[in-house]
Amino acid sequence: MDVLQILVNGLMLGALYACIAVGFSLVWGVLNVINMLHGSFIVLGGYLAFFAWRDLGLHPLISLVGIAAMLFALGWVLQYGLINHIVARPVLTTLTLTFGLDMIVYNVMTLAFTATPRRIALDLGVLHASDVVVPVDRIIAMVLALVLTGLLFLLLRTSSLGRAIVAVRMDRDAASLMGIRVERI
Repeated sequence: MDVLQILVNGLMLGALYACIAVGFSLVWGVLNVINMLHGSFIVLGGYLAFFAWRDLGLHPLISLVGIAAMLFALGWVLQYGLINHIVARPVLTTLTLTFGLDMIVYNVMTLAFTATPRRIALDLGVLHASDVVVPVDRIIAMVLALVLTGLLFLLLRTSSLGRAIVAVRMDRDAASLMGIRVERI
């Protein structure tokens, strides 16, 4: 049944989109910064995983940890080196900065990697349920996206750091009066 296959594919892709959207909305909600770099970082992570797999023979799920650490470090440098200097300015200013940085990253990736489509072929097998065929690698990606989204939810709800992030998102001035270092959050 084609409808059931479409629904399953939509649910798996929707989990990935939800994970991406949570990160985007968290940055926008806390910093009031519309981060246009978000998508380019995801694509850069994909390129790095592809080349680690093809050239170094590293399994993409294993290289994921190192690539996430590298992208975190790059994001941290951009955040503290550039974005924090204009975070208090109007949203259009931060949008313009992150859009300009996005264009730089995008064009550097196009020059370095070309625009040729690439695919990591994990070939972990497929699951068959009636007429529905589901690749195992997509199930792993969906589960990983859901786990990461759930862990972020737990962090925001149960930890002092999470409560500080939520407080800054709700009211910067009140959070500052309560002793939260807003610039650090």
